[in-house]
This record gives sequence, structure tokens and C-alpha cells, in this order.
Amino acid sequence: MKTRQKKNPDGLARVLVGVDASENAARAAAWAADLAEELGARLTVAHALDLPVADPGAEPTQPTYFSERRQREGDRVLARTNARLAKRHPDLPISAELSKLDPAQALVGFAAEADLLVTGTRGHGGFTGMLLGSVSNRLAAHAPCPVVVIGVDPPEATRSELVLGVEADQDPAPIDFAFRYADLLGLSVHAVRALEPLIAYGGYDERTRPAVAEEVEALLKAARARHPKVAVTVEPWQGAPVPALIQAAYGARLIVVGSHRRRGPLSFGPGQIVHGLLSHSATPVAVVPIP
Repeated sequence: MKTRQKKNPDGLARVLVGVDASENAARAAAWAADLAEELGARLTVAHALDLPVADPGAEPTQPTYFSERRQREGDRVLARTNARLAKRHPDLPISAELSKLDPAQALVGFAAEADLLVTGTRGHGGFTGMLLGSVSNRLAAHAPCPVVVIGVDPPEATRSELVLGVEADQDPAPIDFAFRYADLLGLSVHAVRALEPLIAYGGYDERTRPAVAEEVEALLKAARARHPKVAVTVEPWQGAPVPALIQAAYGARLIVVGSHRRRGPLSFGPGQIVHGLLSHSATPVAVVPIP
């Protein structure tokens, strides 16, 4: 599919996608290529060999032929992926990157030069162990740029809308990303604030809904001023955050949420809400880093 490229002076000019030989990775690559062409961005396709690393001066942990075989497999994965994407997007600038590191380390490193990282939830081959709770969760928790995770069974038809998950005292980073992305792609923003049930009463306090809507509007005020063409709806949604966002976003183009960065080298976990969305959402999830 060929789409009209847009001028993109406002960032999101470099899209990175991690791939292996799996179908989910192929869907992620196709999604990333469609987006890159729509934005007028460059696309980098990356594959990780996940080779064992020996201590300096130690004997190799695997025979040389293992590394050579993995190198050939990685080259084939990149060649097949890029050929498929180039056929669909003949005018899209596409480059390839191959790393000997494990998938999370490789993609976090490559993401230092990217504006957006795209990955699937499940994979195999070069991304050994790329199951939910492993690589995609570590990337969502540690990548230096926003990460979009493509689920196993995304909806075929989507509406021109993204859903923004908003918390009380929301950091502006995910709000700014959502409005910038929506403005570039001609999408509307549906801001959702989930209202947890009041435990003492066993239900919800309907009187809080107008107040919550006003709080969300105040959080969005600066972004709305910067992007006046973006249509916005605000909705307090009754229920726990994960099912509320999933239900509100089904059929939307994207869910946008924030994730506070963890200390330490690629420790596990982007947070309970993000983990729940990555586990269960059919809609692609964009996780925006909050310093």
C-alpha cells in the first residue's frame, strides 16, 4: 500500500522496528512501515542475534559455526523483511541494523537514535524469548523513546482516533506525544480517565464525574493550545484502568499511556497498568517514557 507522505518538521522522523522470523514481528514491521511513510519518516529495521558474550580472555562459550550460522540467519531475516517492505513502500527510505546483543539491549541502544520504536508482543528466532513479560516489557520500561507494541491479533478496521489514558496529576509527556501524533496524522484524541469504584460504598460516586472531567481538561489545556486542529473528547470512564482503556480503545488506532523510567540496567517491568495493556489490548499501545 502506498500512502501520501507528509512533511514532518515536528519530530517522529526516525522510526525503528525490531523484527525476527515471527508473524507478529512481520505485522509490527508492516505497521511501522505504514506509519513511517505516512509521516514522511525514515525506517530502520533491526534484528538481534542474541549471541552469548564471554568474559574477556575466557574461552568461547559456543563454537564459531554457531555464531556464523546465527549471522546468516539474521541477514536472511533482514533481507526478507526489507524486501517485503520495499515492495509495499517503494519510496520509503529503509535501512537495516544487526546486533550481537540480546534483543532488549540491542533495541534500547538503537532507540537512542530513534523517535519511535515499534515491536511485537511475541516472537522467536533472533528474538528468542520475546514473549510478553520479557523483551516488550523491558523495552516499555527502559527505551529512551516512545515504544509502540503491536498485539498478536489487532483489529483489521480502525477509526481515526487515539485514546489517551490520563491519571490524576498526569505528567505532560504522554499528553504531548498524543497530541503531536494526532496532529501529524489527522486523528482525534479521546482522553479517558478511569474512575475506580469507591470501596467503602461498593460503587461509584456520580458526583465526581464533572469534577474529574474538569481536571482532565485542565491537564490537556496546554497541548490543546499548541494543537488547535485536533478534535478532543474527554470521558471519565467507570472501572479499573486496564479494562476501561481496552474497551474505550477497541478499534482506535492507538492507546497512549506513560511509564516512569526505572533505575538499573534493564530491570523488569513498566508498571501494572502498562503491563496489563500489553497483555490484553488488541489495539496497539504506545508507551511514552516519563523521566
